[in-house]
Amino acid sequence: MMDEVVFGGIMLALGVGVGIVSGALGIGGGTLMVPAFLQFVPGMDIHTAKGSSLFIIIFVSMWSSWKMNRGAHRAPWDMVALLALGSMAGGYFGGWATGLMPERTVTLLFVALIGYMAYRTFFLMPRVVREEDVRRRRAWSVGIGIAAGIVGGGTGTGGGAVLVPMALFAGISSNERVVALSNTVMIATAAAGALAHFMGEKTAEIDWTYGQVTLSLAPLVFLGAVAGTPAGRAANARMTLGRRRAIMGVLLAVISLRLLANLL
Repeated sequence: MMDEVVFGGIMLALGVGVGIVSGALGIGGGTLMVPAFLQFVPGMDIHTAKGSSLFIIIFVSMWSSWKMNRGAHRAPWDMVALLALGSMAGGYFGGWATGLMPERTVTLLFVALIGYMAYRTFFLMPRVVREEDVRRRRAWSVGIGIAAGIVGGGTGTGGGAVLVPMALFAGISSNERVVALSNTVMIATAAAGALAHFMGEKTAEIDWTYGQVTLSLAPLVFLGAVAGTPAGRAANARMTLGRRRAIMGVLLAVISLRLLANLL
C-alpha cells in the first residue's frame, strides 16, 4: 500500500495539473485524472475513475468559470444555456452507456477518442474568431453540447477537448472567450455524467465509493486545482491558437499512448 503522505502529495500535484490545464486550455482536467487514478489508486477501475473524475470536474469548472467570468461585459449566456442543455443530455447518456460496457472496451474507446482528438488538434486549423465575429447559432450550440456531453460523460474528461475546437470551428465563441465558455458548460456536462455514475453498479471496492464515484479523492485534487488555476489563467491570457493547438495535441497524444501501452 502506498504511503498516505506520498499518495496525498501525488493527488495534490495532480490537482495542480488539473487546475493549469483547465484554466489554460478549457479541457477540464479529466484527461489527466482518469489515467492518474488508474495508475495510483489501488483497486481503481476505468468506470470509477471516470465517475470520480467527473465529480471533481464539477467543482474545478465552477471555480474556473467563476474566476474567468467575473466582470465579463459580454459573456454569451444564451450560448452557454444552449450548450449546457445539450451537454447535460449527452453527458448522462455517455456516462450511462459506457457504464454497461466491459472495462477494456471503455479503456480502448478512451484511448481511441483521445488519440483522434490529438490528431485533429495537430493538423486542423481552428478558425480565428474575434469577439465581434461571434455568431449566435442555436442549432449548432445544442449539437456541439450534445457531442461534447457524450464524449465528456463517456470518458470522464468533461468534454472540453471536443467543445473548444468545435466552438471555434462553428464560430460561436472567440479564441479569447472559449476557455471560459468551456469551463462553464462543463459544470453541466460533469454533473450529468457524475449522476449517471453515482447510479451505476459499484465496480471498485474502495472506501467512500458510491456507485462508480470515489468521493475521498475530491478534496486533495480540488485543493491542488485551486492552487494551479491562477497559473492556468495566466497562460490562457497569452495563449495563441497555434500554442493552444500544439500544447493540446501533445498532451492528448502522450496520454493516449501511455494508456495504450498499459493495455498491451
